[in-house]
Amino acid sequence: MRLKKYLILFILLFMLCSCTEGGNGLDVKISSPNKSLLELASTTYDESQLLNIIQFEGTINELNAQYPIECIRKVKGGYRVSYLGDLSVAVIFFDNVGSKILGRVYSMVRLKSEFSDLTKGQSIETVQKIDPTGEYLFLYSGRNDLPRISTHYTRDGSLITIEYDSSRMILDIKEELI
Repeated sequence: MRLKKYLILFILLFMLCSCTEGGNGLDVKISSPNKSLLELASTTYDESQLLNIIQFEGTINELNAQYPIECIRKVKGGYRVSYLGDLSVAVIFFDNVGSKILGRVYSMVRLKSEFSDLTKGQSIETVQKIDPTGEYLFLYSGRNDLPRISTHYTRDGSLITIEYDSSRMILDIKEELI
């Protein structure tokens, strides 16, 4: 009988300590990793709406109440929420508890295929010729502690992240869906 009580207590304790998907306090479901923003978005926003979205000050759930989230990804350190524009995308990053970190509108003028000939060892200038509107934050920050990466949002729904060495040569190229 005593063993049975301990077994029941153990099971209850195990259930209380278990984590489940979706137990993150978000009012939205993480988007399918197999679908891009282009497939997920039913609304296309104009430039002024995208600017309003990135300037929104509030939690991820408050943003969702005002601008329904159709594309949200779990990323290192939190969440990335994306809203589709005509040739741009509003991207807002939130921490793990849903507090806003930053937001920005990125242009989406290049296609994923335009980056296909890039290889490790090529220079950043090669990348800048392909996408002069990409984000090269580390070049202009005046800081040495930022990751040496550039990001490129493509109009066919991909996010390309390129990492560079200290000589500004390509170390790695990663692709994922926006």
